[in-house]
Amino acid sequence: MKRPRIKRSSLNKRRDKPAGITEKVINILKILNLIEQGKAPSVRTLSEVCEVSERSIYRYLNILYSIVPIVYDPKLGGYRFENEKALKVIPFEKKEIALLSSLMDLISKSGKDIQKTFKGIIEKIYICQDKEHAHTPREVFHFITSSTGDSRWLDEITRAIIDSKQLRIKYHAINTGEITERLIDPYGLVFYDGLWFIYAYCHLRGDYRLFATDRIKELETLKTGFLKPEGFSLKERLSHCWGLWEGEIKTVTVRFSKEIAPVIMRKEKWHPTEERKIFEDGSIELTFRVSGLEEIKWWIYSWIPHIEVIAPQELREQLNHDLKEALSRNSSLT
Repeated sequence: MKRPRIKRSSLNKRRDKPAGITEKVINILKILNLIEQGKAPSVRTLSEVCEVSERSIYRYLNILYSIVPIVYDPKLGGYRFENEKALKVIPFEKKEIALLSSLMDLISKSGKDIQKTFKGIIEKIYICQDKEHAHTPREVFHFITSSTGDSRWLDEITRAIIDSKQLRIKYHAINTGEITERLIDPYGLVFYDGLWFIYAYCHLRGDYRLFATDRIKELETLKTGFLKPEGFSLKERLSHCWGLWEGEIKTVTVRFSKEIAPVIMRKEKWHPTEERKIFEDGSIELTFRVSGLEEIKWWIYSWIPHIEVIAPQELREQLNHDLKEALSRNSSLT
């Protein structure tokens, strides 16, 4: 889902008034309250309620987004929280969010270095909470892509994660079709490719697993608690994944031809571990350290015929095999 849309309308009926920080705090609180109430207010509505121009409302929404992501929902005709449970798990009260947003607005006029420092402070606040309140949105929820997804079971799972309670689930595996009963320690929720997954320790398999919430047939929160490993971080656990799935760490090097290199270079980084080399002939080489090969393989294939897999050898062989199989299937249709 995209960030709030910026519009420069000549139809604004209100002027931008010089607003002190107190007025900004009050207006942002009004915005938060209306969105929290599920009223999906439009910019025009917010402009009327706050008695400021629509231009000011767009500025407030953009600044607020840095702390509590807000998105425009065309079906509702107004704004809502990107994650509907954000205010339940975020480590700030609404007044604090409003004040931080107002400060962010002031700092936005103070240069990039100061902005970067302020954002760093916000990150530290999230990270450096005491152990009793250590569950931040970054620990409970991990978003790899943005959308709403199927929210079934989310309330009960979220409570179990925050309270460190075990779950008993009846799970229907999509690959095998097998239905099994699992005892799991839920560590966090991950949103990826339109689906919610529980990241958990599975006692049946004796290992960490991801469970898609739409494949859960039954769920029960138990009274028995569990302890996370010391220093556990969901973000860190998934940091080497290309998308979602964990596996053996592999070094992958791919060269892109000069024809596609400008498109590749438009993005600063395709993965946090990326290293890149640019050659005199215009081609570009990217190297990643990723968890497993399956997910990055499909990304690489999307750039055929402009790629050459340099390493590892097993991925080169897999590419050659898949290309031959694809050619065989397509030639049989002619």
